Amino acid sequence: MVNTPAPDDAAARLLDAAMDRRRLELGLRWRDVALRAGASDQALRDIRRGRTSPRALTVRRLEEALEWRAGSVSAVLDGGQPVPGDGAAADDDAPAGESAEGGGLVLAIQDGHPVYRLTRVVDGNPLTVSQVVRDGRSREQVERELNRLLDMAEIVMGE
Repeated sequence: MVNTPAPDDAAARLLDAAMDRRRLELGLRWRDVALRAGASDQALRDIRRGRTSPRALTVRRLEEALEWRAGSVSAVLDGGQPVPGDGAAADDDAPAGESAEGGGLVLAIQDGHPVYRLTRVVDGNPLTVSQVVRDGRSREQVERELNRLLDMAEIVMGE
């Protein structure tokens, strides 16, 4: 397990301020950021206040939640600035963050709940499944469930 070094008070304040600015730019609540990052509210508070050293995976998810490029958290902790992601959708007809060609799990917040979408091309057609999570399931668990649904759809469509 790889942890980032525990930030000192000044670095933690810089990270908290940068995260707060980005959260406001994106129109998110702290709860939304925690949901997007797959973290608890308390874990996010502890990271913001420098009380914990997040694992590398948590840092990456936090960067994804704030739509920052990889390495932005480290840059802020070193006194630099975060770098926003490009945010460009791969296909103009696809919802923001999704590609008609399929790809990774996409997260949106709807009515305060995370909504995960996964797209896969089946017989030349994009097929998207989505799931609203209200019970605290992890991102990994939801992704497994959505992949199973897509697998079943491929079987049915192939018959």
